[in-house]
Amino acid sequence: MLKNLLNKIEKLRNGELEGFKILKEHIQSLDEFQYQQIIDRLKFQIEIVEKYNPKVRPAIDPVVSTELGIYRRLDDFEVGKLLDYPECCIKSFVEEVRISIDRDHLKEVEEMRDDLKNRGVYAIVLPSGFIPCSLRCEEAIKRGYIGYLNKEEFDKILELEKELKEKIRHWHFGYEDYYEKIIL
Repeated sequence: MLKNLLNKIEKLRNGELEGFKILKEHIQSLDEFQYQQIIDRLKFQIEIVEKYNPKVRPAIDPVVSTELGIYRRLDDFEVGKLLDYPECCIKSFVEEVRISIDRDHLKEVEEMRDDLKNRGVYAIVLPSGFIPCSLRCEEAIKRGYIGYLNKEEFDKILELEKELKEKIRHWHFGYEDYYEKIIL
């Protein structure tokens, strides 16, 4: 998942990827040192994540996200496309201004809680910053942006998150965690 993002960034830098006018201009405008720092940090995060092979990908290192312009709201549709978010989730985020897990998401949790528990699900996990159109979004689940995890899978996510926090230091106050966790 993160390797796909790295590939897209490299292609944007080289002018080999279409459909990203604003992000392409931004990434191409970065000086070489700044660009290399982004790539090196992302590669290091990929190295850590691959050791765990999580069911759900973590949030991107906040320094990388910031430098890529993701938090600058350059173009939410381009950013969603770059991050490979499902189109339905991008539209929900932009058109309904869903900027966090909201009442509708929590209502879904309540509707699913008993069924999920009966199936051995311990928690619903998402990358921090990803706001799905629905916690039932099949495309987001398929792409690894929503996971219904058992206790063992959840503990593995916590281990990964701990290592990411220890080894990839950052200053972004909005992203203390790499995952949003809804414990059932």
